Amino acid sequence: MNTTVKKVSFWLLGISALLAVVVACSEQRQPIPPNPPGHPSASEAYQRPPANPLKNAYFGETHLHTTYSMDANLFGTKNDPRMAYRFAKGEAVLLPESDQLQQLKAPLDFAAVTDHAEGLGMFEQCNNPDASGYWSLDCVGMRFHLVLMFKRLVGANKQEAAQKGHYNTSVCGEQGERCIESAKGVWQDIQGAANEYNQPGKFTTFIGFEYSPTLNSTGMIHRNVIFRGSQVPDNVFSAFDGFAEELLRWLDSRCQGDCQALSIPHNPNWSWGLMFGQSNSDATPLTRENLALRAKLESLVEIFQIKGSSECAKGVGNNDEQCGFENLWPACTPEQAKIDPLTGQHAPRCIAANDTVRDVLKKGLLEQPKWGFNPYKLGFVGGTDNHNGTPGDTEENTWKGHGGKPDSTPGYRLGYDSNLVADALGFPLTALNPGGLTGVWAEENTRAAIFDAMKRKETFATSGSRLRVRMFAGYDFAPGLAQQADAIKTAYASGVPMGSDLPAAKHGKAPSFLVQAMQDAHSAPLQRLQMVKGWAAGGEAFEAVYDIACADGLKPDAKTHRCADNGAKVNLSDCSISADKGAAELATTWTDPDFRAQESAFYYVRVLENPVCRWSQHDANQLGKAHPAGFASTVQERAWSSPVWYNPSE
Repeated sequence: MNTTVKKVSFWLLGISALLAVVVACSEQRQPIPPNPPGHPSASEAYQRPPANPLKNAYFGETHLHTTYSMDANLFGTKNDPRMAYRFAKGEAVLLPESDQLQQLKAPLDFAAVTDHAEGLGMFEQCNNPDASGYWSLDCVGMRFHLVLMFKRLVGANKQEAAQKGHYNTSVCGEQGERCIESAKGVWQDIQGAANEYNQPGKFTTFIGFEYSPTLNSTGMIHRNVIFRGSQVPDNVFSAFDGFAEELLRWLDSRCQGDCQALSIPHNPNWSWGLMFGQSNSDATPLTRENLALRAKLESLVEIFQIKGSSECAKGVGNNDEQCGFENLWPACTPEQAKIDPLTGQHAPRCIAANDTVRDVLKKGLLEQPKWGFNPYKLGFVGGTDNHNGTPGDTEENTWKGHGGKPDSTPGYRLGYDSNLVADALGFPLTALNPGGLTGVWAEENTRAAIFDAMKRKETFATSGSRLRVRMFAGYDFAPGLAQQADAIKTAYASGVPMGSDLPAAKHGKAPSFLVQAMQDAHSAPLQRLQMVKGWAAGGEAFEAVYDIACADGLKPDAKTHRCADNGAKVNLSDCSISADKGAAELATTWTDPDFRAQESAFYYVRVLENPVCRWSQHDANQLGKAHPAGFASTVQERAWSSPVWYNPSE
């Protein structure tokens, strides 16, 4: 008997046994509980605050899955979009397959539910007894949470060169017609939930979905699609419908007028070089038309999430000591980094230059002359990719997992208990982290104001805490601007905010930067501000990192551009931290000492907090066991501002 026949036989035997259990049971499992009691958020009386022309910082979630995502549903998540919004607003909710309650220390300002487009129709078919696919073997496997279904779900979404994802024919029909039609109803419910809980001026919800094609070895070139308002297409676009370039053409043609959308590439560190590679996602050559659509609709990139940091990677084109932060994969060897022309991908499960945001920004500088525009002028957002329906659940000391039952206990998360999902993914769950958040600077907490801030890239990302960072660039900033009471008003009047372009340099002048950061009250004090610069010269791209402000009275070294260690410590036994180190706020006005007016460049700020216990150390302390070897027991939470770009020809 060959391997394929063995697999099919095993599957059929397992399902046959399961069907026997179903027939024997007199009570069917209810996969979707009713919504909890309470009035919709929209009915709450509140006074809408006035708009602030100098803008406020708002924190939110741009990457969140609920029970409508088939993988989340498979792993026991019952929280639907309405429960997700209630959690975001500060209510406690039950985590999947457990009696654990989870609650944010402070509510979010905004949230988007981005359930996988590929599973919306299948969800309806598998959970509606009147649906044609309800009694298919795959739907029975889904309702009884057979873990082996995970590989089948991932496999159906697979794209490889000209091959796109395919519908499950037993559930959806030969052409996917049943799931295409069923998805419309679930999509309507997702819209309804967002519209019910949207409270202009107080709490903002965005209608959205995730486009989720999968590569070999669970690689990803996913996008989170977020709409500005309630005018949206009548259905979603999935990996079964086409490639990423077709998604953008679909959005461009189907979403016009009052319908506006952003497509946000997420965690390029898992894209095997394809997300920002030398070819389209189907391995065909790049075109100016496709790149122009990317520049129009993909103005942001997710720089941090549960599956690691995509800012930069240790050993990949830099000597930045902070690039080892939450890297999931090692650097590719030269052989591994070679691109397969048939797929457009390098070897899986390693990181090369096209997988890091910083290198993609440098690539954009180099390719601007070729295309006539910079196709990779990307602002930054952070997200969780949480599959528990708990948006913004990012706190190291309270995190209880993100993916349902498979990571619901400290033993699972630390690898002390066997876990089939970790085995399927091919790495220990200890490598994951609680994920990040998106910060925006907007006039008010509304869909229009926050979406427009994201569109113009006046955004920042954090690794999970709610520290705030702000950056402006200009040529006429006074050296003491950071200490002035009207600093922000002056910066808007005489400079540009993060996400913007600097005009060509005035004769003999170098750009200056106003940078401000403020501590999250629930996290550690700030340790330093850093400016990350990339520039192009002679057909090559370069980078440098400057410490520009230090806590505790320290000054950056003139030669190394680094702050000395401020001596902040962490007691691993109880996770207490130094009470007398760090700053609640850091601010400075910095001028680039190495500016050359003829060289294009970008600048972004990175803010580092003092170290705290990583979530894994909290889990180890709870279990009374040693921290897993090979993983950091502490973490320095951080934030990244969107860049400012300089082009001498503009």
